[in-house]
Amino acid sequence: MSIEPFYLGGDLDTVERELEGGILVKEFSPSSLHAMLKEGRQLQAELCNLPLDERLQVVSMLGEVWQQRMMDGELDPVKKELCAATGYPEKLIDLEFSLVRKVLDANEIRANLDGSLVGGAEALEGYAELREGEGIRHLPVGPSFIISSGNSVIPMLIPTIISLVSGNFTILKPSISNYRAVVEVFSAFQDLRNKSPAAHLMARSLSIGYMGHNSPTLEEALARCDFGVVNFWGGEPARSEIGQKLSGNPHHPRLFVNGPLTGIAIVGGSRADDSAARGLALNMILYEQQLCSSPTLAFYIGSYEDSLRFSYLVRDHLEAIGSLYQVAPSDDALFVRNGAQKVMAFHGSKVLSSSSLKNPWTLAVSRGASNLEAAVESFPSFSLHGRRRFLEMVVLDSADRIAPLVAKLPAMNAFRGVDKVQTVGMALPEDLRNEVLWSLSPSGICRFVPIEDMFMRSASEPYDGMPLAALFTYAVYQRQAPAKEEVG
Repeated sequence: MSIEPFYLGGDLDTVERELEGGILVKEFSPSSLHAMLKEGRQLQAELCNLPLDERLQVVSMLGEVWQQRMMDGELDPVKKELCAATGYPEKLIDLEFSLVRKVLDANEIRANLDGSLVGGAEALEGYAELREGEGIRHLPVGPSFIISSGNSVIPMLIPTIISLVSGNFTILKPSISNYRAVVEVFSAFQDLRNKSPAAHLMARSLSIGYMGHNSPTLEEALARCDFGVVNFWGGEPARSEIGQKLSGNPHHPRLFVNGPLTGIAIVGGSRADDSAARGLALNMILYEQQLCSSPTLAFYIGSYEDSLRFSYLVRDHLEAIGSLYQVAPSDDALFVRNGAQKVMAFHGSKVLSSSSLKNPWTLAVSRGASNLEAAVESFPSFSLHGRRRFLEMVVLDSADRIAPLVAKLPAMNAFRGVDKVQTVGMALPEDLRNEVLWSLSPSGICRFVPIEDMFMRSASEPYDGMPLAALFTYAVYQRQAPAKEEVG
């Protein structure tokens, strides 16, 4: 197997390296990076002169080509590669591939820009009026360097598209696990670049290449290359290493990290119904709880007896949905899961689980406090990334007990490596929902959404608290007349 860069701007030097498993990788040479970035700054000036509608139309064309290729079965080999690399069932990859078209939709992207930028999307084309005599425009801060994670294709596409549409020359470094899928999304540029000047310019403004952790090319990119912004997706130790290397970069690029986060679910009252149960089960199954938005801990507000009734509804949906998304866990993973179930039962949790090895779900109901820590102490490999289709639901008698527990979550061994909670999926009566919303808002949580679609992002949402277009641009302010205040 070999991996080659995707770049339509011309021929560049590459360096061949061999990774573990005999994978051959051709990386951009350090000198070729500098050459690309030098031209990239010139391309950015040209991109800024393109009408925004033309930029958005090119992205929509990418989505249309992707959709057609998916319907024609051309992407089936890529699906199988992703299944093998991630451990996700093929039906899940089908779902993710079907969402690519939505991500590459002009209206969705414009909504993101309108929500991200002061003055709205029009401020990417010229000065948008703030008030009489004052205006603001947003220009690309790049070239941008996006270092993405490998647990999903969709989250990586969004910053890449926003960066390009905002006028940045963009270099994307995917994970080895999703590299081919990422390249396939943008491979349509090879044909589209001949269809319009905008497509030609945007095709030349994107570069995709893999760089290993110890790659001299990656070292050069971080320590010396002329980037305006670096967007890193991931956790330790890579996060600290990247920050340290960037600190000495003479061009001082801004750094924004989308770090390791997780999700929780909160259910109770009249909203603890079948719809909420299905939503919780669905989000446990999708992406095997590996997204930053996936529920990895749940709280039930109410009586223990009511929580059990709700848990039986969840059980039924886990059986039904999980049977459609079958997996093949290793013997070691099943052994650890079974051991963790016994530990939690010993500490008083009511443990519901599947007997199917292809749908190995577990739901543990605990009174008043979490027993998950005891399971992880007995089985250290049962970490956040080792727990798939496994959820503990802690039953509490009041909502005011949730905030202190959420604050302690990052310090728990069971959530080691997680910075904080990103997403709260809720199914609560309105008064209780408002109470939880206000009590948890100061905790750093970025998203409060319905439990039914925790995994789904609105086009206008910020990413981990940051409006993406603001990350990839800088604001230029202009005032036509002197300020009225007298000086001296």
